Amino acid sequence: MREKNRLFDKQQVDHKAVIEQLVTESSPRKTFLVLIFISSVIAAFGLLNDSAAIVIGAMLVAPLLWPVLGLGMGMMLFDWSMVRLSIFSIIASVVIAVATAMVITFFYVPLGASHEILQQTNFGFMIPVALAAGAAAAFAACYDSVKEAVTGIAISVALLPPLVTIGIGIGGTDWQLMIDAATLFGINLLGIIVITFIIFQLLGFRNYRRTLESAVKREEKVLKQQ
Repeated sequence: MREKNRLFDKQQVDHKAVIEQLVTESSPRKTFLVLIFISSVIAAFGLLNDSAAIVIGAMLVAPLLWPVLGLGMGMMLFDWSMVRLSIFSIIASVVIAVATAMVITFFYVPLGASHEILQQTNFGFMIPVALAAGAAAAFAACYDSVKEAVTGIAISVALLPPLVTIGIGIGGTDWQLMIDAATLFGINLLGIIVITFIIFQLLGFRNYRRTLESAVKREEKVLKQQ
């Protein structure tokens, strides 16, 4: 009998394992927050020095993609505890990234937006990129055969650089730069949430609401112990 090779094959997805990973990785644990801070420092210096390589390195360190995927899952299953957990992680990431970049920029005495920063705020083509990257991230989270692609996906999503650019804009009193970067972040965030909502639905996660509720409750207990 020939093996099926369908794009949306529910049989190949370990739904419980995916949910457990999403909840754990989306949680605002201390390690998550520290990685956001470290990646923000790296990205800020990369942007201020017009170094694409350093910015890419920062994007690999940042775990910001996970709570965005978690938010898509929580919204799809109407699990408001998961939505709240993911939103808290995203807001904490925004505050840390923006504040870190703002402080670094204030002491760095920038002479203006670098070429790399301007690239990050060129959002005319970012809607299809955000949708494609979000789809790839959802598939990578669900299928073991493509999990290795998460590294490349983290680079293509570009969530962290716009946040750091907002901080640089504030620190350098470049309000247009700040507005453009905030717009780019919003486009990326919305695009990923929408497409992951659809893909998780097509992959059969609708029937795993109780699994998600149990996983979130366990994670909340872990957070209380920290």
